[in-house]
Amino acid sequence: MALVIPPLKTTLRQLTMLLTLSMGILLIAGLWQSNLSATKLIDAGRGTLFLLLALGLMGTRRLSLMITGLLCCAALPPLMSGDAPGQPSDWLALLTLVLCVGLSLAPASR
Repeated sequence: MALVIPPLKTTLRQLTMLLTLSMGILLIAGLWQSNLSATKLIDAGRGTLFLLLALGLMGTRRLSLMITGLLCCAALPPLMSGDAPGQPSDWLALLTLVLCVGLSLAPASR
């Protein structure tokens, strides 16, 4: 049986899906890592949205890519302020944003 290598775009999309899934898990797990506050509940809500978007990234349409990219933009202000190094979920969001933009600008395969 021959080994079939998936196209680069499919591989990058699966990587984006895994990063989005990881972000969702990290944001929801933050509820157990610190005291319960309004910001932690909002982060857990964002994590739930990331989990749902990870399901959408399993498909081939661009809508889930664009919505994921928009949701990742919420992680930019803490990273741009430069006061703190940021949480791992913020850095994953930045990497996911770069992948989403790159995949959105890539030509559509026919």
